[in-house]
Amino acid sequence: MLVPTPQDEVRQVAESSNGRHEVGHRVMLAVLVLAAVALVGLGAGFLMSVAGGASDVTTTERPPSTGVSSRGVPATAPPTAPRPTVPAGSEIEPGRTQDLGFMLGARSAGNKINVAFDRVQLLRGKAAQAYARKHRISQETAKRGLIVNENPKTRNLVLAPDVRVLGAVRLAASSDLEQVPLQTLLDALDQIGGSLPLELKYDRLGYVVEVREKILG
Repeated sequence: MLVPTPQDEVRQVAESSNGRHEVGHRVMLAVLVLAAVALVGLGAGFLMSVAGGASDVTTTERPPSTGVSSRGVPATAPPTAPRPTVPAGSEIEPGRTQDLGFMLGARSAGNKINVAFDRVQLLRGKAAQAYARKHRISQETAKRGLIVNENPKTRNLVLAPDVRVLGAVRLAASSDLEQVPLQTLLDALDQIGGSLPLELKYDRLGYVVEVREKILG
């Protein structure tokens, strides 16, 4: 049996101590590696989050803007129903494309707006002068043109879904024609419809596609 000498015991203690230090170093190294991996993962996640947020901001689409005129009236007409493909049923002669007269009222019929229309004639020049002499109207008035209404009949007309309304002095408080909402015209009919001369344009199906305030003189 070998008896360890003091030198052998010191060597064993040192080797044991070195072994424990190596294990401890390995454990600490593993912990540091794991911590570093975790930090890298968190950093990558943060960068992805920031990048994702930036992407959301830069790719978000803004709602389309609607042009507005200086008078607060939309410069472009709002979306409307598809244009009709069947005859309007307006009481006008086939092939007639324009008219002059007064709108005396309006009513809704299903998804259509019907108006009662009183057709008139506009006389100018010699025709106006001759009419003025016959009806004892001053020639100065005749020079500006005469609106003649000798037929009491009213006609039923149908407005197109996208009818365009142009107002001036009485509908838009302007010396020039400006586009106004249809509701502006409809609101005015009860008060000034019988004295507001209007020019109308029809499409081939008989719908009123444009209403224009008539400026005389």
